[in-house]
Amino acid sequence: MTEWLKGNAARPIRFAGVGGVATLVHMGMAALLLWIFPTLPAAFVNLLAFMVAFLVSFYGHRHLTFYTRGRMHRFLIVALCGFALNNVILYAALASSMPKLIAIIIATACVPVVTYLASALWAFREK
Repeated sequence: MTEWLKGNAARPIRFAGVGGVATLVHMGMAALLLWIFPTLPAAFVNLLAFMVAFLVSFYGHRHLTFYTRGRMHRFLIVALCGFALNNVILYAALASSMPKLIAIIIATACVPVVTYLASALWAFREK
């Protein structure tokens, strides 16, 4: 048990770091696409940016967070569910007349915990 804790104690920090980089890639890619193609629909731009950020996230978690091959299709399911959960929390918070920024912060803060657990226990679980 002690060996496991030593090897995995920093894992949530590494997960947050990779997630932070993937988030920056998502935002940067969206900004770049909108700068180059200003008439593209926002939802399409967001989808393209999500796809690039997903690859950064998957390979970052594979090589830096979990040190295991993982299963891309499982991690895609985790990422899509995280995205959906983020939106459910966001819309619920907005429906309660919460200020937009507070609603976004709450939704964004809740999802990484669930995503981390799903990634560790399922998507990147070693056999």
